[in-house]
Amino acid sequence: MKDRMLAAEVRGLKELQRELRAADPELARRLQQVNKRLVESVADEARSAAGASVSTRSKASIRPQASGREARVVAGGPRVPEFYGQEFGGGKRPRTRQFPPHRGREGYFLWPTVRRRLRVASEEWADIFDEIFGTTAA
Repeated sequence: MKDRMLAAEVRGLKELQRELRAADPELARRLQQVNKRLVESVADEARSAAGASVSTRSKASIRPQASGREARVVAGGPRVPEFYGQEFGGGKRPRTRQFPPHRGREGYFLWPTVRRRLRVASEEWADIFDEIFGTTAA
């Protein structure tokens, strides 16, 4: 599934987490807060980008997940199978005609939001880090 993921890497994050945890477990929790805030804003933007034709269940299925080492936005799942049709479209088969035209991997609201936000993710992450840890850029 990694080939279908878009990712931005913060180099040294694993080592930073290890050192923060060794110094004070509270600092490691702050690092998780940094990651969570970043993906919360992405998930909020994606839910907003989903138009009125997207079901409330599909919008609600867009949620952030974060740890000290990674952050991701997840959506859909077995309880919300319509998410994938609403995000990627359909229309060719009788069981997918209720969805907008198929757009391949482009997506309609989540993937375009993720792609757009990836361009500035490292700067946003650094700003949130400075805010939560009370540091400023040199």
